[in-house]
Amino acid sequence: MVKKVDERKRRILNAIIHEHILTAEPVGSRTLAKSYKLGISSATIRNEMSDLEELGLIEQPYTSAGRIPSDKGYRFYVDSLIRGEEEFPRELDLKIQVEQLMKNLQYKNGIENIMAHLARMLSRLTRHTSVVSEPLAPKVRIKHIQITPVENQNYLILLITDTGLVHNKIIKLNSLLNGRQINYLNNFFNDKLANKDLASITEDYLNKLSDDLLGKLNISGDILDSIHKGIVVLSSPHDFKIYLGGTSYILDQPEFRDRDSLKRVMKILEEEEQLKELFIKIPEQDLVVLIGQENILEEMQKCSVVVATYFIGESAIGRIGVIGPTRMEYPRVLSSVNTVSRLISQIISELSG
Repeated sequence: MVKKVDERKRRILNAIIHEHILTAEPVGSRTLAKSYKLGISSATIRNEMSDLEELGLIEQPYTSAGRIPSDKGYRFYVDSLIRGEEEFPRELDLKIQVEQLMKNLQYKNGIENIMAHLARMLSRLTRHTSVVSEPLAPKVRIKHIQITPVENQNYLILLITDTGLVHNKIIKLNSLLNGRQINYLNNFFNDKLANKDLASITEDYLNKLSDDLLGKLNISGDILDSIHKGIVVLSSPHDFKIYLGGTSYILDQPEFRDRDSLKRVMKILEEEEQLKELFIKIPEQDLVVLIGQENILEEMQKCSVVVATYFIGESAIGRIGVIGPTRMEYPRVLSSVNTVSRLISQIISELSG
């Protein structure tokens, strides 16, 4: 916890953060005295900046330079925003932009297209890279299962949920299924699994189905085992798709002009499993902000990550967030992530009936 930050120091810190966000350059006392109505001299500002530096809220990137906010300084500022001590953008202005960007959204195109559209929309609102996970929760129910031959001994398992999500997985069996067996399996699995929520489809339940099937259909146990494993994977709460929007915005940031820094961040954005891990480990809260070295992934420690959880009722079903430099316009980013998170919750609730 930061102590001894009086109102004047807070105003100077906010001015440094605002100026650095605009220019990406170190900020000096003369700039603050000239551009911000602080009502104090440049010399007084220098003294206050010295105190802020001792508190670890600002730092000097190199000799003879001005000051930039530290991760600790950004954390102090963001916590003030979340507590309502700083101003957010006008809700009406943001709402108008969202309405404009929502005009081309077609619900009939399926949940995948909706998620991709919302990822692009959030990146345009914030001018940062956005990350959206598809909705998946214990209360999501299976609507339909289809097993279809692909080629040789490969079969496609298609699982559709009541939220419109489509999961698919190709499995390889040790022998061929004939048409009668495929029809029987499709009817059997839809009879036993349709309208069941994903959390209730445990391995024990699937094993009971296997015993039931073996008594009715002359197919080998390894076939059933392969099918069951496919359903277990599809039903896993960690088996969700990630949608990215605006990855090119990373290239616009001065912080990532260094090739190595850029490569590290881009590598994370290209690794879906790493992004999944990031989302899974973040607490299920309305809004979480990880700044710089607070990030668990070393490659992300020059970045800030702003993540919101979206819900159906009281059940958390997915995440939406923004990745950018620590020098991001936090009021606008936090407000945008909150707004689009509520919008996704509304859309998924409508699709779920």
